Amino acid sequence: MSSLKMYNFSPKTRNIPLPEGFTVTRFTSENDIKDWVDVCSQGLIDPKTAYERFQCELIDIDGPDPYRDTYFIEKNGEKIATYTVVPDMWSTGMGYIHMVAVKPEYRGLGLGSFIADDSLSKLIALGKSRIFLLTGDARLPALATYIKAGFLPVNYIDENGLDMIERWQNVVNSLGIDSLMLLDNDGNEMYEIKKQ
Repeated sequence: MSSLKMYNFSPKTRNIPLPEGFTVTRFTSENDIKDWVDVCSQGLIDPKTAYERFQCELIDIDGPDPYRDTYFIEKNGEKIATYTVVPDMWSTGMGYIHMVAVKPEYRGLGLGSFIADDSLSKLIALGKSRIFLLTGDARLPALATYIKAGFLPVNYIDENGLDMIERWQNVVNSLGIDSLMLLDNDGNEMYEIKKQ
């Protein structure tokens, strides 16, 4: 199934602090690949293909450089979350938030809100005013976090010729959001999706 797309064309940070006891570090060596795989294999990607996905998601595509763009959140020396902040994805000129994952036992502590805010802050500092991300329908807590961070849903036609309207309607209903503006692929307002 194709990914859901979200845009934030008026990015603002909320100065969300990192919870006490956690620190942010950078991807610095090939040894960090194992940590990235460990974090992402706990709900974001298939553990069986995790090393191939690292290569595919952070090396082989136009945009990310893990040494420049990938961060970890650590607690007591253990890498427990990762996120990648790409200044120009697929030569679009747009900033991109990529491969966000938090180990299950650390979810619900506000790390996702910090990651969204920190990613926006980093991209704004690089002069980016047009930022996007891709995610999945089942990642409802992440979708709620992105909406709170100012991201809006995007309608586009996927490789099967299907649009995203019904999928976004299901997200709005599942999250219990009263309404949410749906954008077209160019970032223009299409219409308001209302909870049913």
